[in-house]
Amino acid sequence: MTQPSSPSNQSESRASQANAWVVRITSGRATVEDARALKHWCALTPENAAAYREAVRLWKLAGQLPASSKRRRPGVRLAASSIAAACLVAAVLGTMQIGVFPSGYDLLADYYTGVGEHRQVRLADGSIVELDAKTRMSIDFSDSERRISLGDGAAIFHVQHDPDRPFVVSAKGGTVTALGTIFEVRYQNDGIQVTCTQGAVEVRDRQGATERARVRAGEQLAYGARGTSPVALVESEQVLAWQQNLLVFKARPLQDLVDELNRYRQGRVIIADSKKAKAPVSGVFHLQRPDEVLQHIENSLQLSAIRLPAGIIVLR
Repeated sequence: MTQPSSPSNQSESRASQANAWVVRITSGRATVEDARALKHWCALTPENAAAYREAVRLWKLAGQLPASSKRRRPGVRLAASSIAAACLVAAVLGTMQIGVFPSGYDLLADYYTGVGEHRQVRLADGSIVELDAKTRMSIDFSDSERRISLGDGAAIFHVQHDPDRPFVVSAKGGTVTALGTIFEVRYQNDGIQVTCTQGAVEVRDRQGATERARVRAGEQLAYGARGTSPVALVESEQVLAWQQNLLVFKARPLQDLVDELNRYRQGRVIIADSKKAKAPVSGVFHLQRPDEVLQHIENSLQLSAIRLPAGIIVLR
């Protein structure tokens, strides 16, 4: 008869399984069935869920520590080395990219939203975050700083003032520091858009940058690979209309509208013609009826649509 495992052996086995799940989910070879199986495994026991959270913590830590530091921690060497290897893999399975199931990176975030989902999160300091659809966010609070990592999507931050602990949002290599305020940070095109609705924020377009741009209420800027745009006046109520499931566009590129719609429908819309992707679009669009918006785009811009399986639509 097989002897039952000791508690320590069970713990080690559970930790190994959790580490294996993290590696699998971030490998780029995961399937929808893998993701479902992970959720099932975490739901089996509180210990499984706790082991997975610890594996995720080590995964994040492995990406931050220098190699020499990892070597000096023999207790986590095996787990960290396996998880660090997974950090190098950036590809995500196509079915996850088109919204059929959360991606591996979503499952590793502290909070994420799915297609068409809005979520409000109250943080430990009393600040409130409103997450737009297809957004992922992780929290790292310490005694000296409140740091948020926004991995994708968009979020509005209602920040509780605390002069001893700056509130910093990092996104795509840059940072946005609150100065007692309400503001939005949004992934858009190949960069980040920052809109302030109350108070002010300071923006650095890349890690280590010494220059800061100050954005006040009713102002907006964007940063990315091409640098930082000038601060511009905006109607912040229109920018944040997604809170009411609306999009308000005034002569903005069609690609921007399609990018937003891709957060609110299963599948993916692709514009095959780069010139048509730049066509200006104006109007008020309802995010809960994305297919009606697509029909309007087709008719008004005289585009033809090729509809493929899994909700993929090619506009040309």
